[in-house]
Amino acid sequence: MSGDARADLRARTTFLLAIALLVAALLPRVIGLGDFYTTDEAYFWQGRVARFSAAIIMGDWRNTNQTGHPGVTTMWLGALGKLLADRAGMPAPGPGAGAGYLAYLRLPLAAANALAVSMGYLLLRRLLRPYTAIIAALLWATSPFLIAHGRLLHLDALLTSLICLSLLALLVAALGPTRPLWRRPALLLSGALAGLALLTKSPALLLLPFAGLLLFAVELGGRPAGATLWRAALGSIPRALGAFLAWLTVAGLVFVALWPAMWVSPLGALSAIIGEVIGNGGTAHSAGNYFMGQALADPGWSFYLAVVLWRGEPPLTLGLLALAIYAASGLRSRWTPTADGERGGRGPDELRQRQVIMAMVAFSLLFLLALTQMAKKFDRYLLPLWPCLEILAAIGIAAALDWAARGAWGRVALRWRFARPLLAVAAMASLAAPLITYAPYYLAYYTPLLGGGTTGQQVLLAGWGEGMEQAGAWLNARPDVARGPVLAWIPETLTPFVRPTVAVYDLDSDAFSRAANYAVVYRSVAERDSRTVAEAFASQTPPLFTLRAQGVTYASIHQLPRPYSLTVDAVFSGVHLRGISHQIIGATLVITPSWDIQLGRPGGVRSFVHVLNSAGTLVGQLDTVIDDGMFANWQAGQQFGTPMPIGLPGDLPAGVYRVLIGLYTPEDGQRLPLSIGQAVPAQVDGPHAVEVLRLRLPVR
Repeated sequence: MSGDARADLRARTTFLLAIALLVAALLPRVIGLGDFYTTDEAYFWQGRVARFSAAIIMGDWRNTNQTGHPGVTTMWLGALGKLLADRAGMPAPGPGAGAGYLAYLRLPLAAANALAVSMGYLLLRRLLRPYTAIIAALLWATSPFLIAHGRLLHLDALLTSLICLSLLALLVAALGPTRPLWRRPALLLSGALAGLALLTKSPALLLLPFAGLLLFAVELGGRPAGATLWRAALGSIPRALGAFLAWLTVAGLVFVALWPAMWVSPLGALSAIIGEVIGNGGTAHSAGNYFMGQALADPGWSFYLAVVLWRGEPPLTLGLLALAIYAASGLRSRWTPTADGERGGRGPDELRQRQVIMAMVAFSLLFLLALTQMAKKFDRYLLPLWPCLEILAAIGIAAALDWAARGAWGRVALRWRFARPLLAVAAMASLAAPLITYAPYYLAYYTPLLGGGTTGQQVLLAGWGEGMEQAGAWLNARPDVARGPVLAWIPETLTPFVRPTVAVYDLDSDAFSRAANYAVVYRSVAERDSRTVAEAFASQTPPLFTLRAQGVTYASIHQLPRPYSLTVDAVFSGVHLRGISHQIIGATLVITPSWDIQLGRPGGVRSFVHVLNSAGTLVGQLDTVIDDGMFANWQAGQQFGTPMPIGLPGDLPAGVYRVLIGLYTPEDGQRLPLSIGQAVPAQVDGPHAVEVLRLRLPVR
């Protein structure tokens, strides 16, 4: 085969692999996007996209400045998704509407993040050996942490894609064979991607000093032989500065061109970014944080180390370990082959790989140092480093495979005709398994090497709104859900999944001002927040439903006690009568009991209310099933409070009347024994009846 034919074959193979990687990255990022709302999507980004879109349509350029993040790329892509949703006739977001509209808003971001993997592979092919590049791209495509955030209408995954692509393009430019630096297309591409990253979120500012230092280091490294370091440094500054200014100019042009607010109010737009950095990132989160089993305002420097350990998939962890061994040992030349196939040399492939490693490590340390200085810390803030870590892990994995293949057992295995296909299938299965088992809760992924979600939720904050769609489905299936509002922390994440007729109020601000039916306690809010009074109020009854996924406990749903004005505190075989309220309407006495089910049991138990005069004669009564027959079986924690209207004779003489309550099973008419409380004597009204009220009639 001629050289041109081989080059053509390599180009076709590379293209097909890039397409395959795009598909592999795209599928887990776009399938089932209408799952749940994260807190930030519900409270911020859906509204920002709507306002940004309206500003673009109206030509109101100033109002494209919606947030200091600045989030412009997220809003542009979200606006594209909004256009698709509107054209598809999707119902507008609102109570009971679900997340179908949100899925359209997410779709362009998910596609962009998947496309970044394919583009990253093409850039990596210019920097690393082909199979190292494919390993890196596969890890990038299948990382549950990256997939989880790459599906959302948010900032961090898009910022990650843009920063990493800009960094890779910068390395391609810096390590490329042609001169001068400032004329290399990859340098201009890197600058454009950096401009997009700056339009996404302020941490992209770290690209600026890193790009300048990298370009200077590359120019310095190419100094003529025999030149002193000082003289070489002085000579390198102008060349590096020229390349950096070209890079910076492209970034600035993209930044201004794609943010209309910069056209009419540049100072306002830039001030918003500065204010966001200082006022938001520079202070601890207002709702607190959680780390290593404790509620903390600032988890400290070790927080992001824990994120790498618990959020990283096993190939990432093992690959970084292999890379550390590779870098620390004296076996480098044996682990990495050179261009001419000799193990003892230092060919261009190995040299370029070392330069990539140093650049990735340097950027990671710079980024990590900046993050640790900020009081506000979340695991997703580390995302821009994740592709760098995956690339470093891929280098470690490839080096380890090279080393293993040179052993006697390795040579035997690789000569076996089925060895390579089986190894490839096993590797793909290990990467694909979490994508299948965790969908759509990729945010619940914690490394199985450290116990998975069961231990991960004890170390890092777990839960960002996922699971509320299941909580809503459970509530919608309850026959009594319409009998009162639902209280929830982060109610905007629950409202889309509950019947439109059911009001959802904030557990913190409305718990004591509105009588409610159910309360949803979300773990990630409860474990980091100081609002213990509201939590205790919501959790005073046993949970009727606890949502767990992949070892992570997300939420519990409790039914709140029915209100009452008079305390009774009587228990009939596990059915607790907390108290009653009463009202007289004309000739009708309305008794509203507050029943608390303490033990699971079959339903259908009936309650009787007897009204006795001073002589003990029955003058009014009512028997009814205490839950209106809605539940075949009762669960500990259920609360019932159906009003019981008792008609009274119109000619009742004035006097004091006694109101008694008891329970019985309709099958045999046997009364439930009273285990707590004071029963009236059996001769008054039979066994196991309690007096709940003495009433003077007529009411004056």
